[in-house]
Amino acid sequence: MEVAAQLVAARFPSAHAAFLGGSAPTARRTRWSDLDVVVVLDGPPAPFRETTRHSGQLVEWFVQTPESLRHYWRLDASRRRTPLLRMVAEGVPLVLPQPGDEPDPLLPGVSRSASRTGAGPQSPTALAEIYQAEAVALLAAGPPDPGAAAVDYQRYLVTDLLDDLRGATDPVEVAYLAATIVLSASDLLLLAENRWSARGKWLPRRLAEVDPGLPGRLVEGHRAVLTGDDRELLLAAVRAVLDHTGGPLQEGFRVAGTVPALPIPHSQ
Repeated sequence: MEVAAQLVAARFPSAHAAFLGGSAPTARRTRWSDLDVVVVLDGPPAPFRETTRHSGQLVEWFVQTPESLRHYWRLDASRRRTPLLRMVAEGVPLVLPQPGDEPDPLLPGVSRSASRTGAGPQSPTALAEIYQAEAVALLAAGPPDPGAAAVDYQRYLVTDLLDDLRGATDPVEVAYLAATIVLSASDLLLLAENRWSARGKWLPRRLAEVDPGLPGRLVEGHRAVLTGDDRELLLAAVRAVLDHTGGPLQEGFRVAGTVPALPIPHSQ
């Protein structure tokens, strides 16, 4: 965390809040973990995203203004995913130096800025607390209700994939189908339960919040398909997800189409 705070201070001395998110500040950190750093500035050069390397450490910068930060939170929420929101809600606020943070000779252990103004409502610490509280509340509120039609559509897709997996004979197609159905079944359960979704290593973590054993069962089924062409474990795990979310869906499924708007004729 000290390294991240130093990087922020050196590159963005005017930052009024910053967070270290992702795996880096947690027990899940590995030697391959990068530093996911969210920085909030008053204006340009924000907003932007950039990847850099410092002394061998990969750093992912998410540099935002207060307005763009909330914009991307809303955008992520509309996609039912929360990468930037979680970086702030679950990340560690970085302690940033303020102008005048040199020690006050009259008050040992206290900076000049603190002795003059105190923590203040606009200090980096106070602003970070505001952003984090807002992010925590949005995360706890959950994604927007998907509606029955969206769940039915995902049930239909998963049911169709089950039949494709049962009938596939090409080993390459079988492997691709097995991988696709693991993701699709995961998305179905999270959608039906109206929970946040994710991708990569975060998807099984979100899934385990609903059903702790399901990620393992899906992986065991996927492995059995690839190593021995035994599809029953995966088929059973996915059927259980379908049963939990309303059952397989094929005949009777219907989606209404839309007619493109006709151009308005020009007046003569």
